Amino acid sequence: MTIMKVENMALTYTGSWTVRQVDRASLGSLHESCNEADTHAAAFWEGCFGAMRLFASTGPSLGIAEVWIDGELRSSIDLYAPDDGNEACVFSMELAPGFHTVEIRKSGRKHPLSSAYSITIDHLTAALARPERAVFRQIVCIGDSITFGANVEDRPRQLFGRKLQAMLSAPVSIHGLSGASISRIASVLDAVAAPREPDLILWLAGMNDRDPREPLLQGIGRLRALMPRTKLIMSNIPYNTHYTEVQNETKAFGVLQVCRQLGIPCADLYAATRGQRSLHLPEDTVHPNADGHTLIAALFYKEIMKLEQP
Repeated sequence: MTIMKVENMALTYTGSWTVRQVDRASLGSLHESCNEADTHAAAFWEGCFGAMRLFASTGPSLGIAEVWIDGELRSSIDLYAPDDGNEACVFSMELAPGFHTVEIRKSGRKHPLSSAYSITIDHLTAALARPERAVFRQIVCIGDSITFGANVEDRPRQLFGRKLQAMLSAPVSIHGLSGASISRIASVLDAVAAPREPDLILWLAGMNDRDPREPLLQGIGRLRALMPRTKLIMSNIPYNTHYTEVQNETKAFGVLQVCRQLGIPCADLYAATRGQRSLHLPEDTVHPNADGHTLIAALFYKEIMKLEQP
């Protein structure tokens, strides 16, 4: 089985949570719930797997977390410790391989010595299983230099497309054109994507367009004309300090706006990485490193699972 690392930024959250920058955390940040005695905070993830582990921090102001799998309470975890601790495995479980849902809830309870009720989430790991319903048998990744893997030392092994190939047990081809605009990528779809007759296209877009909205509308129109039965999942660009905040938001929100307009699933990479700079080292511009590609793969996987399940 492929072991998948699911960073806290790739989970879905409800209730009140804060992203804390913590050096000892997996990617230098973790999610922490509010410290009140309520039960409103929860985090969700789903996938096809046969075993999972939860990693979290412990400390003097942390409460009790509950782990629910497939709607059933499996464990209550006391995160209290006299001193702040490094991220550690606080829960593990073997399951029959298949599709499972995971929910991590704030219980609203705490150790008598704890000063608050917060819970933390650093990351999960899951031993992935092949989806029972193999909906997608041929997947194509298209995009610019991020998809190509600029700033990834071990190419192509560490690219998000190659990681997804292992995670889904399905062939994934990768076509990243460095410096290419959305219009340029759309212009070569007939040469690089259509001949493979993909069931699914993953398109990370927007970095090389000042405003991606109109080019993306046209590009998606061309994709649908060439491959009318092919499903599409988009992603916007990651947070970075190379562009200004206004430039980044125009690029990232433009992709989201088009996806909402057309009803296309979109992995919100910009929101997941906001304030996170370690993913761009050592280059420190706009291109994610191998850890960043792991996160991109997890975000795309989350969207793919929504389409895989009936």
